[in-house]
Amino acid sequence: MIELRLARPDELPAAEALWEGAFGDDGTFQRRFYALCGVDAPLILTEEGAVRSMLALPEVELVFGDGWSVKAGYVYALTTHPAARGKGRAALLLDYAAEYARRRGYDCLLTVPAEPSLFRFFARCGFEAGSYHRTLRAAPAPAPLSPLSPEEYGELRESLLADRTHVRFSAGELAYQAAMCPHAGSGLYRLELAHGSGCAALENWPGGPVVKELLCAPEDGEQGAAALSALCGEAVEVRVPASAEDGVPFAGARWLFSAPPSRWRASPEGYFGLGFD
Repeated sequence: MIELRLARPDELPAAEALWEGAFGDDGTFQRRFYALCGVDAPLILTEEGAVRSMLALPEVELVFGDGWSVKAGYVYALTTHPAARGKGRAALLLDYAAEYARRRGYDCLLTVPAEPSLFRFFARCGFEAGSYHRTLRAAPAPAPLSPLSPEEYGELRESLLADRTHVRFSAGELAYQAAMCPHAGSGLYRLELAHGSGCAALENWPGGPVVKELLCAPEDGEQGAAALSALCGEAVEVRVPASAEDGVPFAGARWLFSAPPSRWRASPEGYFGLGFD
């Protein structure tokens, strides 16, 4: 028998094992995610009492360029036990997540597919691409930068995205991003660039630094990428917002109550940015 519900405390170790097996994050990392992102427990699919699929559903806010916003559930860490794959279990769990989100008053689900090929799967499950980015790479060239707290980063981030449809994260979610990489140099930064302040989220992994997002005046993109490369001591790829014409899809949205709102149809090329990917 298949059951779909919020995981009970005694089922959390099995859900943690699924997450770690798929994505490599241990239980301590997962519990930090739940604590900072306000998630009580993952949603699970059980079959004959065994946990076979799971996903986490933190709340985020989708903000439109005119300031109007809706609540959204971010489908994160969706995975299925290898023995249960190919049987539609993940799709069933996504449908349950949609119903769970409706009951909580969310207007949509958002997700960041783990790889581009999964956009086809999510499209079959009712998601449409709605966030695009592109990458910049520049030779190192220093510019003034300084660390930011999650609260400071969130405030600057919102000012830089004020006219664009985007996802707003809570201070806890930004704190989770800041702590995702334990290596020196990782964190949230303010950059002082030619046309004003920018902000960036950096993960300085030994195998290669990753800049999850750089937000700044468009004409400062190359300078910002160069400053982050200087911080890392090598040229790094930097993720910046883009349109469908000059970018690649990053996230998808599934609307829960009716057709997508007119604001979305008027400006679907929003920016998700931090996907905790």
